Amino acid sequence: MKTILHLFLLAVTLTLAASPEKVSAEPVRLDMDWSKFMSQHDLVWEQLPKDYFEGAFVGNGLLGTIIFRDSIQTNSLCFEIGRTDIYDHREGGQTHYARCRLPIGQALLTPVGKITGAKLRTDLWNAETRGEITTDAGKILWRCFVPSQDEVIVLELTTTEGERGTTFCFRAAQGDSPRHTVLKQHDAYKPNPPFQTQRLDRLDVVVQPLLAGGDYATTWKEVKSGADTWTIFLTVANGIPNGGAAAAAVATVNQAVARGVPALEKAHRDWWHVFYPASFVSVPDARIESFYWIQWYKLASATRVDRPVVDLFGPWFRMSRWSAYWMNLNTQLAYYTVQTGNHLDLGERLARWVEDSVPDLISNCPPEFRADSASLGNPTGLRLIAPAPGTAKAGYQFIALPWLMQHCYLQYRYTMDDQVLRERIYPLLRRTFNLYLHLIQLGDDGRYHIPKAFSDEYGYAEDTSLNLALLRWGLQTLIASSERLKIDDPLLPKWKDVLAKLVDYPVDEKTGIMIGKDTPFAHPHRHYSHLFAIFPLYVLNIDDEPERRSLMEQSIRRHVGLNGDNCMYKFTGSASLSAALGDGDVALTQLQRALTILRGGPTVTPNTLYSEGGWPTFESPISASRSVLDMLLQSWGKYIRVFPACPSAWRDASFHDLRAEGGFLVSAVRKDGHTQFIRIKSLAGEPCRLKCDLPAPVKLVGPTTVNLRQHDGVIELDLKRGEEVVLYSGTKPENFVAAPLPHPAAELNAWGAKSVK
Repeated sequence: MKTILHLFLLAVTLTLAASPEKVSAEPVRLDMDWSKFMSQHDLVWEQLPKDYFEGAFVGNGLLGTIIFRDSIQTNSLCFEIGRTDIYDHREGGQTHYARCRLPIGQALLTPVGKITGAKLRTDLWNAETRGEITTDAGKILWRCFVPSQDEVIVLELTTTEGERGTTFCFRAAQGDSPRHTVLKQHDAYKPNPPFQTQRLDRLDVVVQPLLAGGDYATTWKEVKSGADTWTIFLTVANGIPNGGAAAAAVATVNQAVARGVPALEKAHRDWWHVFYPASFVSVPDARIESFYWIQWYKLASATRVDRPVVDLFGPWFRMSRWSAYWMNLNTQLAYYTVQTGNHLDLGERLARWVEDSVPDLISNCPPEFRADSASLGNPTGLRLIAPAPGTAKAGYQFIALPWLMQHCYLQYRYTMDDQVLRERIYPLLRRTFNLYLHLIQLGDDGRYHIPKAFSDEYGYAEDTSLNLALLRWGLQTLIASSERLKIDDPLLPKWKDVLAKLVDYPVDEKTGIMIGKDTPFAHPHRHYSHLFAIFPLYVLNIDDEPERRSLMEQSIRRHVGLNGDNCMYKFTGSASLSAALGDGDVALTQLQRALTILRGGPTVTPNTLYSEGGWPTFESPISASRSVLDMLLQSWGKYIRVFPACPSAWRDASFHDLRAEGGFLVSAVRKDGHTQFIRIKSLAGEPCRLKCDLPAPVKLVGPTTVNLRQHDGVIELDLKRGEEVVLYSGTKPENFVAAPLPHPAAELNAWGAKSVK
């Protein structure tokens, strides 16, 4: 009798929930003044930035400059010039020396008088930096931006009468391997020819020839518009490998001058004012919220769909021992937010780079595997040339290409464009994991094992948890893709057999998931490679194996709890790992650790860049933004999860048009610890399954044709392509509005020189 009554009540609940209200207008809106909102997150300096890690930066995805007090001419403002695709291209040799990023030089603004004070502000909304320099002779007002559609840096100057003699010059850097320059460890390194200064079309041009062929060139033009005002246009042209950079640089500057600043500015601002509103996030911690939005400014300043992939610098150069692309974590983390943040255009560039590099990826394999495999070592230059995977004696290194293929696959999963999956992703995905099939071994225990391999960056072991996770993810993805595309792949039986018989992750009772067989996680290490099954691959998760939750928690605690080798991405990794388990409070604690400024330590810097031992790496701050997103929205596996790991301290939160796997746009508002409403829009017509804290019965506003079903804490929706609904519980809200959360004025503009304690 109780069972019949339960079924009757369930049927009534489902019937009521499946009777949506019909509305003719979009019920959810974003209540935003974007200019005002972004201004509260501007970076602000009350003194000249001391160095690269405190400097203001501007860029257009290719060309950029970072601005700080010069360390040599200390009464000058230094504009360190960078262009992401200025790479050497020598054959053979180590990437650090043969195919590395090369320096360009610094522009110097030198006042007449002695600098006595300064103020700077990076205007995020308009993507420019403005400043005021005070000297004992007067003042200099300046503005700098890099137009979105032009390869030129624009610097506008206005001075008082006493500073009319302010000068501008360019100090060229010799274009040699930065690693050689700072370490002097490679005796066989042959420097490039000395740079040359020539005069062309009444402009000074600094040309850097390369031993391997080609050159790059820097030039600038000063245009006076009054006794106290003038504009400087500076560019760097890439003539690699065929030369001709000098003429190209002069032409670029002249074209920019002819267009004029108003036209350059309008196109520039138009681009940025479309970019930011693609999605929206607001959280109750003003400092974290500011950090999040600065990362979007940074990422879009560092790359575009038609610009190079971000390396360790972006367009902001600094002499470093690491002047290339690191493919075992750094490149992947740099793109960690693009899918959920609804900026797939930025992620497309990385995906295309990988997919267009198949010939090089094949040549990286040993000859006996090239017929059906592809691989990638680490690091690389602009071409993905890095031999892999190693030897049975030395051990194999797999991580780079399989992890990059996850990015490519997620680009598909967030759009559900099957043509992209079929033509671009599936063939290379197949080659990537074929390499494992050549090397795995079926043991006497009837399980497949992975021979000695590297767990980045800890060490070598058999059955490394990293590679077991990557292989498991790859096989699951290949099987699911072949089934979706209806491809009767001859390898399908092999994939299923290996997946069914693949050995489990090695586990130690004291430490949790091990590095590999007979190799526990015994000493502090920053890279969470052995925990990849939990995050970012989610092949070990609380949905499929809830009974292993304690193992996952133990393993995460062990990784972050061993004090030592601390760095930013160690803590952001722990934050996202904990968020994958729904532990929002732990995730927030680790995120806050990641955002602690320690001068001289491997952590975030006042301008939100990142330093390890004084060497910059771009990726870790982006991974902190991913940690924020993981608290608000996750969509791995079968479900979209709204506020899956929202910390208890975040009673309120709001986001709009974040993107989920399956091709969905999601908006939601949380107030006083409870979800107020969720809006789901389908872009692909895929099945929609949702997990959230809305209590049953959930109500729906949307087309009457949409069916809603609730069971076991899951909401299922039948949405056609282009359809959207709003879900809520209880009394219908007066309106469905996402808006910024209020913050105390004292907590705004937290980054810049003001953040130095």
